[in-house]
Amino acid sequence: MGKVLFAVALSLVLAGLGHLFLGVKRGIWFAIPSAFLLYLHWTGAFALADAAFVAFGIFSAFDAYSFAQRGHGIF
Repeated sequence: MGKVLFAVALSLVLAGLGHLFLGVKRGIWFAIPSAFLLYLHWTGAFALADAAFVAFGIFSAFDAYSFAQRGHGIF
């Protein structure tokens, strides 16, 4: 259970990190847009970047938890 919770915590820090920790290669497809949203938030270029970043992180955390528990993600 510790590995699962650590993967979820990593996904909440930056979406996709939990997937990469679990060895799921599709985690990079979560990490790249998440890092781009974080960049947009820091530069102030997109007003809703922080909300999108948080929503993307929560979705990624649920998907990482699902993958760690069942062996496949939400979809």
